[in-house]
Amino acid sequence: MAVPPDIKLKEIFQEFICIKRPYFSFDTETWRPPTDVYETEEAFIVKMAIAGASEKDISIVLEGNTLTISGRRIDPSGHKKLCFYLMEIRYGYFKRSITLPKYVDENNIEARYKDGFLSINVPKSAEPSKTVQTVRVTL
Repeated sequence: MAVPPDIKLKEIFQEFICIKRPYFSFDTETWRPPTDVYETEEAFIVKMAIAGASEKDISIVLEGNTLTISGRRIDPSGHKKLCFYLMEIRYGYFKRSITLPKYVDENNIEARYKDGFLSINVPKSAEPSKTVQTVRVTL
């Protein structure tokens, strides 16, 4: 018995769109989360979309006027993935360094992580920062 052409075509298409071995590894490739940076009269605001990351896995370090945000988002599913048909959510390590255009007040930086967004408020200063400052993230 012959397989109808439309069934065979569906099988070929299904096999074609199935990604069995991704070209990049979620565990070893560092990715860059979507980020907004804008200035207000008093501060620079950094807003980063990192839904699914745990607060304990996020690091924020200010060195001079460069803010480095790094961390990790782990895939909580635990499933063994046989085939990907669509692959848009990145897991693994992320890192983003942002050079702020003016001096900042390293002692009053505030970071909040809520609803999948990390928001960092970096107050402006009249003098350059002279230390490396680690910022604590709060919920």
